[in-house]
Parts: sequence; C-alpha cells; structure tokens
Amino acid sequence: MTTPLLLGVDGGGTTTTAWLADAEGQVLGDGTGGPSNLQGIPAEAALAALDEAIAAAFADAGLAQTTVAAACLGLAGSDRDSARSILEGWAGRMRLADRLVLATDADLVLAAGTPDGNGVAVIAGTGSIAVGRSPDGRKARAGGWGSWLGDEGSAFAVAVAGLRLALRRFDGREALGVLKAKPKPKPTGPDALTRRLCEALGVADPSGFVDAIGGGRDVARIAALAPEVVAAADDDPDVLGWVLEPAGFELGRAALAVARALDWQGAPLPLAMAGGFLLGAEPVAGAMLGYLRRFAGLEIVPARVPEPVLGAVALAKQALKPEIFS
Repeated sequence: MTTPLLLGVDGGGTTTTAWLADAEGQVLGDGTGGPSNLQGIPAEAALAALDEAIAAAFADAGLAQTTVAAACLGLAGSDRDSARSILEGWAGRMRLADRLVLATDADLVLAAGTPDGNGVAVIAGTGSIAVGRSPDGRKARAGGWGSWLGDEGSAFAVAVAGLRLALRRFDGREALGVLKAKPKPKPTGPDALTRRLCEALGVADPSGFVDAIGGGRDVARIAALAPEVVAAADDDPDVLGWVLEPAGFELGRAALAVARALDWQGAPLPLAMAGGFLLGAEPVAGAMLGYLRRFAGLEIVPARVPEPVLGAVALAKQALKPEIFS
C-alpha cells in the first residue's frame, strides 16, 4: 500500500517554501521558489513560484510529482475571496491534492508555534499581520491590509520610514539627535542611516531614492532595505526611537487587538513570532513584547517560529482527519 503524501507550502513576499512529507509528517523533500504573495505580485508570477517550489520538493524527495492526499497552502491574503478563487482553480487544474487547506501565512505560524494552535501569532516579513485562535475555536485577525494600506511594523513599513527620515534630513526638515537633550552639531558627512541606504541603492545622495526604487512599485526591493535601517540604529538613536520602536508598538497593537477580540483572559497568552524581519530585528521584537507586557499588562509566553512551513505540514496532516480539523 502506498503511503499517503502531505504537502505544506509557506508562500511569502520574498520566498516560497514547500515541504513534501509522509502521513506522519516526516519531511521527505523540500523546495523553494520566488515570492507568491498574491497581494504584492501578479497571480501568474505567484502561481509560477508555487509550481517551482512544489516541483523542487518532489525532486528533492526523488519522487515524480503526483496528487498528494492533503495539501496546505499558506499564503498571505488567501482568506480573501479573490485569492481563494485563484488558488482553488490552480490547485484543481494541477490536481494538487485530494484535500486542500487554504490558510494565511500567519495561520501557519499559529499552528507551528502555539499549543494546539491556540493563542496569537504575529508575522512580520515583507508585510505584517496578527491572527489568533481561542480554545473554543473562535478566530480573529488584525492588520495584513497590504503594503500601502497597512502592514505596519513590516520590513516594507520600516524601510519606507527609514527612507523618509533620510530624505527629511537631506532637505533640512529634520535635525540629527533631536531625541537627545541637545541636537548634535551638523556632521561633515552623511549620517549612518543615509550612508547605508545610499550604498544599498547605489546612489550618491537621497535625491536619487525615487529613481532607485522605481517609484515605489517594487515592494520586495524596498522591503529588502529594512536590515540597513535596523543596522543604522546602532549609531543613531533617532532611528531606534522614531522608526524601530514604533514599528514594534504597531505589531504589539495588532496582537493586543486580536487577544481582545478573542476575549483572552486569565491564562498566559501564547505568542508565536515569525517572519524574517521580525526574527532578525531584535529592537522591533523587543518593543512589541515590551508593549504587550508593560502597556497592555499581558503575561506573554513567546515562541520563535523560524520555519512556518512546519505549520503547513501540520495542517495538511490534520486535514487527513476532518473530524478534528476546523
């Protein structure tokens, strides 16, 4: 008898990861592809990335691609009707799986990083979102409205805030060191933030930002500048106080909104954290946890989830037993 196969996919704004597993969740092969966030790129490009990652997972396992028993596709925005229609149509044409689960990327984090999938998950990569589930099965979400309407606390939002701060400094609207008692003297060269952003974009000064980022249409390219903003904070307290800590507070507000919607009381709140940006930006993560603990008064049990695709495999496994999946 052939062992049923499971497929878990985590599709983000930068990379798509697919894991092929057996019925017990043992990983047989993994593959990667380009971005598959339907909110940020055309559907054709997102579906091509899914094809690429899934084909690579089968190849890594040494198996011919075939219909799996259950698959979970975890992509940002998959809870919207338009995205769901696209994904279901594609999966049907591909004969991807006998049973298909569509989840958001944050749902994967919730499944991988909280006991029994109950608690709150915050993901901050290119975009950001918070989702939660209560022990009685109620769900809630906050944020995740896309780069231009929301995604506060994300890599994109932090990069844009850093670019704006550098531009304000360049044209004289912002002085260095204003968060201290006395402003610093005007430096003879560019500040750390401006220097890092200019070097990353290959421009002489901030006047070249607009052309370098293509008018802001390439969300992933802009988000990739976020690590430069984080690194600049080591030498620039204003970046920490004006950009990074506010980003963490925004993520904390999203998590708090979800906890309140679930009426989470009494027990400590499991908080699963994921996303390349959040896990790599300690000042942002620290500000988020500090907001929840000090300002919101919540007892938090945090967990880092570096591989959200684990949650996709777990949800695919649950889908083999529909009586326990909801």
